[in-house]
Amino acid sequence: MQPCDVRKLVEGTIGDNWASTNHHQVNLRRALVQPRKITVIERTVTNGKFRDRTVAVWLVLIEHAGPEEGYRIVMKENEPVFGLASEGFPEDEYLVLCGWYGDFMTTFQGM
Repeated sequence: MQPCDVRKLVEGTIGDNWASTNHHQVNLRRALVQPRKITVIERTVTNGKFRDRTVAVWLVLIEHAGPEEGYRIVMKENEPVFGLASEGFPEDEYLVLCGWYGDFMTTFQGM
């Protein structure tokens, strides 16, 4: 998958809903970014122990323009499944995946 394929997928999911916003009042036109691959940490906790694994994903939206902070919407590398990522612990090298939520608009509304 190429960045243009990811962008077309996202825009197709948005359809005519460009005026939609969410609880964080995110403007889709301003928050969407040119898709690029990034690494996130997929963190699980079992019996009080962390297990981290890194996952390559497509970054498609950054909640706040300007400094990159807040939630990010990411897409699985080769599958149209979207999730949220955010800052983790100060020592984390990458963003941490909050979870996978389905299609783009479901993830956007759940932000």
